[in-house]
Amino acid sequence: MRAPDERDLLLRLLENQRTALRNALLGLTEEQARATPSASELSLSALVKHVTQGERANVAGRIGRRPHALESDPQTEWMAGFTVAAGETIEVLLDRLAEVARETEEVVRAERDLDRVVDVPDGVAQWLPPGTVFSVRWLLLHQVEEQARHAGHADVIRESIDGKGAWQLEAEAQGIAAPGWR
Repeated sequence: MRAPDERDLLLRLLENQRTALRNALLGLTEEQARATPSASELSLSALVKHVTQGERANVAGRIGRRPHALESDPQTEWMAGFTVAAGETIEVLLDRLAEVARETEEVVRAERDLDRVVDVPDGVAQWLPPGTVFSVRWLLLHQVEEQARHAGHADVIRESIDGKGAWQLEAEAQGIAAPGWR
């Protein structure tokens, strides 16, 4: 058995965070998934839509050079990513997340050089650390960072809905008894 390479590890880290986001929606109604029960203005549905949009733009668009995945106006697209339309059900949003996961896997596996410099438009670069060289590796690590930030955010929102936390939801997703610390 071989040790996982860097690509395997990056993809696994991304998938772990996607799993946490998916788990945050387990057993919720559409109304609950759209609720904003905490101090945040975001719902679980909006978080899933946002991270899906961001991953598609960063990985498929910038790294994979797939123009259809890039925003035409990054600021407008970013803001629209937080608004969940009537037809964007939990199922639709999770299907999109799964589609983006497949795109990411394909792009990362096809990438020959994780040190390749990627062009990032000024409208996007302005929000990132000044002077950063945007390599494929940097963008992938940034995507892991973004996913983790929002998976934690999703955990807080879910706990505000029904008190279920990440560990309990992970156990439920796997069909095992949750730890009994509550």
